[in-house]
Formats: sequence, C-alpha cells, structure tokens
Amino acid sequence: MPTPAAPSSATPLSPADWAAVKALFAAAVAQPAAARDAFVAAAEVAGPVRTEVSSLLALERATADASFLQVPAAALGGAAPARIGERLGPWQIVAELGAGGMGEVFEARRADGSYEGRAAVKLLRRGTDSAAVLRRFAQERQSLARLQHAHIAALFDAGLSGDGLPYFVMELVDGEPIDVAVRGLPVERRLELFLQLADAVSFAHRNLLVHRDLKPGNVLVDTAGQVKLLDFGIAQAIDAEGGEGGDTTFGRPPPFTPNYASPEQIRGDAVSTGTDIYSLGVLLYQLLTGVRPTGRNAASLADAARSVLDETPTRPSSLPGQITGDPHWLATRRRLAGDLDNVLLKALEKPVERRYASVDAMAADIRAFLTGFPVGARAPTWRYIGARFVARHRVTVAAAALAAVALVAGAAVAAWQAHEATLARDDARARLAELRGVMHELVFRFGDGIAYLPGGMAIKEDLLEGTLAQLEKLAGTAAVDAAIVADIASLHARLAELQGADTSASTGRPARAGAHADRAIALGADVWDERKADRPFVNWLARAYVVRAKLERAAGHPEQGLQTLAAARARVEESLALQTRDDERLWLLQNLADDLFLEAQFFDAFNLPSLDRPQEAVQRLDAAEQAYRRQLALGDAVFARLDAAARPEEPKTKAGLLHALASAEEGRALLRLKHDEPALGLADAEEAARTELQALAADPLQSVWHDGVMRKFNTLATTALRLGQGPAALEAAQRSWNEAVGLVKSEGAQSMWATALPSLAQQYGRALAANGRHAEAVPVFEQAIAFWSAQSRGQAPTQAQSRAAPPANPNAQRRADWMRVQLSRSLQALGRRDEARRLAREASAGLDSLTRTSPTLRDAWLALGEALAWQGEIDAGDDASQRESFRAAARAAYGRAASLAPLKADHAAARAALD
Repeated sequence: MPTPAAPSSATPLSPADWAAVKALFAAAVAQPAAARDAFVAAAEVAGPVRTEVSSLLALERATADASFLQVPAAALGGAAPARIGERLGPWQIVAELGAGGMGEVFEARRADGSYEGRAAVKLLRRGTDSAAVLRRFAQERQSLARLQHAHIAALFDAGLSGDGLPYFVMELVDGEPIDVAVRGLPVERRLELFLQLADAVSFAHRNLLVHRDLKPGNVLVDTAGQVKLLDFGIAQAIDAEGGEGGDTTFGRPPPFTPNYASPEQIRGDAVSTGTDIYSLGVLLYQLLTGVRPTGRNAASLADAARSVLDETPTRPSSLPGQITGDPHWLATRRRLAGDLDNVLLKALEKPVERRYASVDAMAADIRAFLTGFPVGARAPTWRYIGARFVARHRVTVAAAALAAVALVAGAAVAAWQAHEATLARDDARARLAELRGVMHELVFRFGDGIAYLPGGMAIKEDLLEGTLAQLEKLAGTAAVDAAIVADIASLHARLAELQGADTSASTGRPARAGAHADRAIALGADVWDERKADRPFVNWLARAYVVRAKLERAAGHPEQGLQTLAAARARVEESLALQTRDDERLWLLQNLADDLFLEAQFFDAFNLPSLDRPQEAVQRLDAAEQAYRRQLALGDAVFARLDAAARPEEPKTKAGLLHALASAEEGRALLRLKHDEPALGLADAEEAARTELQALAADPLQSVWHDGVMRKFNTLATTALRLGQGPAALEAAQRSWNEAVGLVKSEGAQSMWATALPSLAQQYGRALAANGRHAEAVPVFEQAIAFWSAQSRGQAPTQAQSRAAPPANPNAQRRADWMRVQLSRSLQALGRRDEARRLAREASAGLDSLTRTSPTLRDAWLALGEALAWQGEIDAGDDASQRESFRAAARAAYGRAASLAPLKADHAAARAALD
C-alpha cells in the first residue's frame, strides 16, 4: 500500500485555533475572489490557522461548480450518447447509465466473443492525469484482486479510451441506492442491510484497502435484497497526481463527497480505516433518521465540508419529526434512544482515536443491540447491564418476580424450618468454594506448569483425571452450582486437548479425547446462560469444540468439522460482546482468530485433508488476520499485565500474537503455492516473514519463534524461486537454513529440527544454484535426496534404499526425483557430465514409474515434464531427432498435468519453451 498523505499541519489545532479559522474564513469569503488569498496571507494569525483557511478557500474554488454532480449525463454537451457502440478493450458500450463527479457511467457488453457478459464502465472526466491514474491502478491491482466478496461489486479491468480517458470496468448491479431501499423498512431490517455493508468494508480493510468515498450512491441494494458496494479502489487510483505522500485533496474536485467525508479528509490529512468508519456513521445515521448528521442546510459542497469540521452531530433520537419525514418517527426514535444514539455518535467522533477501533467493533455493537446485549459504546453500569438482561429474559424475570412474591408470603411460616437447612447449605457451599480454590491452584496452575517437564504430560493427565473423578461425584448434589459445572466442563476440555491434539504434543488417545470433548460441550450448554461471561470457561469450551472438529476431520468429515467450528465461534462471539476488560477480550479474540484459522485449513490446506475450496479458505484467513490485529491493537500495557501473571518460561503475549498473525499471512501464501499462483502469494510471504521477525524481536529466547522464522522464510524462498527471483530466494533460504542450524545446535541432534534441515535443503540448494553457486548446492541437494528417498520407503535415512518396491509415500518419491533433476543441473554446470546424465535418466525413470502407479499426482507429471526436457538437453547430444523425442514426451507430461488442472505462469512458460 502507498504511504498515506502527511497531515496538513504538523501541530493539531486547538479549539481557539478553530474559532480563528472560522472567523478568518468568513472574512475572506466576503472579499472579492481575486483578493482572498492576499487577504489571508496578510492576516495576523498563527501559521496553522492560515494554512487551514487557505485549504478551505481552495476547496471553495474547486467545488464552485458543484452542480456538475447533479447534472444528467445528457446535459453535459451530448458526449454520452456519442459513446454508444464504442469499444473499450474487449467491452462495447451499449447504453448510458448516468454521470457523477468522477465521470460518466455506461452499460457495456463483452464484445470479443470469449464469453457473454454485462458490466458497468466508468469513464473518467477530462483533466485527470491518465498516466498517473493507470500507474496507481496497476499498483493496486493485486490488492483489488483479493476483493472477492458477496457484498463488493467486482472491479474487472481498466484502460484508456480511444480519446485518452481512463476507464474502469465493474460488475453491473441492478439495484437502488441503500437510502432509497430502506424507506419504510423497520429499524431491524435497516440494520441488517447496514451489517452487510459493514462486512464488505471490514473485508476490504483486512486486505489493507480503504474505500474513502462511502455514500448512498456507492451502496446499492439489488432485487434479492443484497447490498453491493461499488467503486472500491477507484478513489485511490484517481488520487495519483500528488504521488506518495502528496496532498491531492485540494486544487481540483476531491476524490470524496464532502457530505459523507470525514474531518481528516476535509482537512487533507492522511486517511485510514477510521475514515471509512466515520463515513459509515454518516450513512447509518441517514438510514435510520432520513437525514445526515451535519450539513443539512448546506447550500454548497464547501458549506457541507465546513459543517463536518464545525457542527456537532445531533443525537439521533432528539431530531424533530418534521426534519426526518418519517411518518412513524415517534416509534423509530424510541428504538434509537440510548444504544443506537451512542453507537452513531461514537462512529461520528471528530478525533479518529475516539471512534470505533475497527468496522468489526462497530458491527459487533449493532449485533449486540439486535440481540438485546449491552453495546460497547455505552458505559457498562450495573443498571444498564441489568436492564439489558431483563429485556432479553422478560418471561423469566416476570416468573421470578411472581415466585419472589410467593416466597415472601410464605417466609414467615417457613422461616424456622429453613434455618437449619440454610446453615447446612452455606457450610457445603463454603467447602465447595475452598475446593475450587485448591483445584484452580493445584490443577490449573501447577498442572499446566508440570507439563513443561520431562514426562510432565502423563503426570498432568493423571492429575486432571483424578480431580475430574472427584468433581463428577459432586455433580448431582444440591450444593453444586453453575460455577462447579463450568469447572467440570473445563476439565473435560483440558483432557480432550491433552489426549487428542493432532498438530501438537498429546498423549495420543483420540477416542477418549472425543468423549471428553463431547462431555465438555454438553455441560457447557447446560450452564451457558449463567456462565457465558466467564472467560476461562468460554476459552476451554471453545477448545473442546476445536478438538471435536479435528477428530471429525481425521475421520474424513471436514464439512462436519466446519459446522462444529462455527458453533464454537458463535459461543465465543456471544461472550466477547459481554466483556469490558481488554485482557479478557484478548483471550476470547484469540479463540475467535484460532477458530477462523482452523476453518481456513478445513476449506483448503497445503498438506492437510480439506475440502479444496481455496476462496473460502482465504476469506477465513483474512478474518483470522483481522482478529489477530484486533488483539494487537489492545496495546503493550495489556500484554505487560498478562505477562506479569504468567510463568517466566511461557512465551510473551505480544510475540505469540505476532506469530499467529504471521501464520495467517503465510497461510495465504501457501494456498497460492498449492494452486500454482506464486505471484499472488509473494506479498503475503514477505509480510509473514517480516511479522515473524517482529515476534522474535519481542521474545528472542523462545525457540518457537526461531522455528517460525525458519518456516516463514522457507515459504518466502519457495515463492521467490517459483517466480525466478534468484537473489531474493537465496537471501530467504539462507536465513531459513541458518535458523534451522542454530536450533539443531541449541536443541540437540535428536530434536525435530535435525530432520527439518533436509526438508529445507530443496529450497536452499535451488537458491544456491539459481545464483550460480553450484559447488555449494551439490551437498545440499544430496542431503535432500537422501532424506526424501528414505521418506518414500517409510524408512530412516540411514537404511538401505530399494527402488524396486512401490513407494509408501509417492509425494516423497516425487520430491527425491525432482531433487535429482536439480542436482543433475548443478553437476552439468560443474563439468561433471557423466554424473549429470546418470541422475537425469534416474530421475526420469523414477517419475515415469510414479505417474503409472499414481496417475492423478499432478505434481509428478509436472516434475516428469521438467525431467524429460532436461534429459533431452544433456542426453541427446547433437541428435536432433532424439532431442525432439524427449521434448515431445515432456510436452505430453505437461499436457497430462494440464488435464488435471490448468497450468499457471511458471509451468506454462516451461511448456511453451518446448515448442
């Protein structure tokens, strides 16, 4: 993403400064237009005040002909009809749709015969720097390609018209502006439509894109009642004249609409996600009240812009009915009073830091309102939280009130009978409270700590099972309350994770793990209403769902596992809406993010069973990344408190969050590699490596972060190699290799990192070879071949190999033979031709055999194509006929791979080189 523009003034303006701005601007506009600049320059005011007034005068000039925004296209000199039939790349204009501040909009059809399709074409107005626009669009294209979302109109293409005007081709949406679509709808339905919009904007923010021009005309509701957000990326592409960090807001019509712009946009300061949050606040205000929060009497765009800076938004429920035009306003204002008032005013705060921290936070408050829970925009007083509880449970509270009356009526008669029973009950509860205290200290603290010691996992398992057996005996007694049941559920969840984790250390008892997970989930449901604000209980309940989901995936039912994870996420989100402490929110956000990350793996993963649905996997990774970023936004003070309460040997909180964020970023890169799209994954791979380095810097003594750096840089090296970026690949592969070597030295030759080195060798060796360092590459390739050959037979690397038996691991054999091709290339470069030829033949034979036994292993066909092409180069000599025979066989191998899935850029180029 480009660097945001710098603020227009280095020092924030004080209230007194703003008063001076208003006074000077009013005096300046009273002067003749030609004399205004000189008048301001001569004024005896502070420099920032003069700068602000000059900016406002520039805006006044730039928007003097604001009527252009409302003029129909047909009235603009007849240019629009003349465009009918014009070709713009593969698109042909067929009808005029309208005009706006950016230019004219047309309906177009696909005219190159490749497929039938309709689209909307936005042709930008004259005066825009076309070259700069397209250059900026090219920079944004990769990011915009990620915006595949149900509520975002896709941006298809861009180019220059025959007369040199930039155009953008977008999805054509048949619908009406959202402010029109909500007329007459109840408040709940308006909020539901707004939440669709919020989801779209949040998705874009997770992809590091800010819309900057959210307004009703850019938000349509189609005939199916679905929101579609238009024009994403166009404002950024248009705002290219100022270059990086330049101020492009004034001096020409701005790439935003002042009625819906944020204060920082009006001032020409840097935009951020907070800019869109403000505009969403304006939109929601209008959807709920029928009017805008400021500038309702503005006679020009300049007046509207000034109102954003000067006016305080009216509390929505305080608006008089004659302004709103809503015939049911009395009922509507009652719905707005309180929670929605606060939500809107928080989104419309003029200082960015006082608005919602994210679109997700705003949406969470709206969802909390719709479900009767407290909203974060209001102070969490006991009276407010109690009122929300009563509103959600009216029948239950009414019944409880009647019961209370009955109890009071009979209390005098039964008091003497209850006295002895009360004493016994209180004594039992006191003993249970003591038991809970001992259990939490012994089991949950000592038990967790002992797991770090040799044999500690088995000791912890025994401790948990023994404690659970004692607590289960109490489960049926009258003294046991919801807190004890929640503890029992948490113990079941801990045992489930300890016995059944499939990607980390466990005692390997999946059947027992499943039973414990099911018991935890059932008990959790029994006490959910009473304990859903208890963060530790919710944390462990969510982890029980995760164990159950992983077991379902292992049984071959990932779709069932996804349903289980969705149920876990619903529990976490409900509890998250109740939390007011940042440290409690952080833990639940961790549960939420981890669930989303796991869902991504269930949809599609590089080396795990999945549904092979990459687009949904990427969406879940985006959502997980946003959740991790929400945790990081809580700040270092929260992390310090959590670290102070943890054991010294435990990883630091911030480092753990950065590691998780890096893993989500890497997850997208790995999916791109899996689907032969390395160019789309490069930015994610680079960002993952940078983020993992931040985790290491935050906690440099933890081996887990060194392991993370090793893995992230290996992924980056793989991606760079696929793209032919030799120097970058070597730099990344060297860092990955060095981390692995360091871990082996510190953790020992029997650690898992000793076996990681041969796996890394295929990237490191290829990177060395790509940079002409073949002598160094040879021993690295040999190490990789020995490792993967052993893996292919299910043997230890030191055992004898026999290529006669069928491979136990076809993918490992494919890797070993592919490494033989790479080693052959390096040996040839070093003049060791006989060895090179032998290895090339061996690789081709092995891969040919593999494709016969595993004909659907696409990567084996790709490797065979490369091996045959290379063998033809070094084995055929000057025999053109023999060389062509090898090339034909290589083309056939690439063809078989293409029949299983289309070839991507690097493999397509290798195939084309054989023609």
